[in-house]
Amino acid sequence: MSAVKTPERIRLDVHAALHAICTTGKGRCWYCDARLPRAEEAVGTGWYVQRVEGERVASIILICPHCQVERAELGEEEFLRNLSLRVCNATC
Repeated sequence: MSAVKTPERIRLDVHAALHAICTTGKGRCWYCDARLPRAEEAVGTGWYVQRVEGERVASIILICPHCQVERAELGEEEFLRNLSLRVCNATC
């Protein structure tokens, strides 16, 4: 029998995470790079915190309300395609 424990997934408190990240003044949307507003505005306007499980560590990403709506309307694949075209057009 192994003495190694399997780590349990920790439930993410979105509001607490937003408040913590807002205090740093450095949060940005993972997709469009929009700046995270103050905590009250971020919670009120619908910013979302998503936990992304990795092989070694989990990451937390922020998603602004605009990108959430667009991703829901277009679907993940089309949203990412449009996003990559916008980035290419802005930098090419």
